[in-house]
Amino acid sequence: MENLYKSASLWALLLIALTVPYSCRQPGQAKSSPEVPAGTVVSSFDGAAGMLIDQLQEQGDYVNSRQFPSMIKARTVYEELGGNIHLIDMRREAYYQQGHIAGAVNVRRSEILDHFENEILPFQYDKIVLICYGGHIASYTTQILRLLGYGNVYAMRYGMSGWNSDFAEDFWTAGISSDFQDQLVSEASPKPPSMYQPVLHATGTTGEEILYERARAVLAEDNGPIFIDQESVFENPDDYFIINFERKDKYESGHIPGAIRYKPQGTLGIPSEMSTIPTDRTVVVYCGTGHNSQFAVAYLSLFGYDARSLNYGNNGFMHQKMVEEREQLSWHPFTDEDIHDFPYVTGNQ
Repeated sequence: MENLYKSASLWALLLIALTVPYSCRQPGQAKSSPEVPAGTVVSSFDGAAGMLIDQLQEQGDYVNSRQFPSMIKARTVYEELGGNIHLIDMRREAYYQQGHIAGAVNVRRSEILDHFENEILPFQYDKIVLICYGGHIASYTTQILRLLGYGNVYAMRYGMSGWNSDFAEDFWTAGISSDFQDQLVSEASPKPPSMYQPVLHATGTTGEEILYERARAVLAEDNGPIFIDQESVFENPDDYFIINFERKDKYESGHIPGAIRYKPQGTLGIPSEMSTIPTDRTVVVYCGTGHNSQFAVAYLSLFGYDARSLNYGNNGFMHQKMVEEREQLSWHPFTDEDIHDFPYVTGNQ
């Protein structure tokens, strides 16, 4: 009997020793995604993330529709200025005062939902156009608004940089570069296995409530960076999980070392694909101009990923290559052709 008691005591001590490291986790310490058995393909998300993705799919799965991404050219906006259109300039007030499209109202990203809910009747307009410096913040915000059901919202391609040369100098014209095109590789990098479950902490109890709660969170100014510069990525590529959000032939013509290609339509909203994207690393997404990648970053951010878009996309590090292969691969290098001399007003006009 004495040996039996000794054996039971030893097992109890062993159990305590094994559980102490977990019970002593510091408050606020990051938690990893739930473990998925090796060889298992994640076909659905759990918890709040599962409710969120179900909600988005029930609403029409915008990210895999023909409307994605919802961009509009500056020329089209100019031609429709006299129509039933609402313009929202998202830049800082100082830039807005220096020059903006006549009739545009100045609304920051963190204020956009209040503007839609309390200051306008969104569906009375044929189009609502979001405008920023280079089209990137507008793309990010358009994604969120589209997912909330505002199907008449568009991001203006190239932002004010495409409207008038006075605004391009400090943004798109300054952003294009060929500094890193000699570091590109053509070898494909494989995707990780389907093993990551995004973990969302939400107070909402329905998919609709969780969507709105997450939309509010990612549109907040203090949500965190949504951009990353070329130098950071090329100098330390191993620090990031890099997603090439392009066609296969463009990827094969040269991409950032270690970048993995994900289909622009065929990744977002699909758990078996999204679950190959690590939830415990900073995710960098890039495309040709940085517009499509901001749509992707906004979507991933809804699900709690630490995602950022490479500023100006390929234009920011391989511009000359894009110019040379423009006809062959249908690249979109930013050039003077994309800058118009459309009129603008200053102050509060």
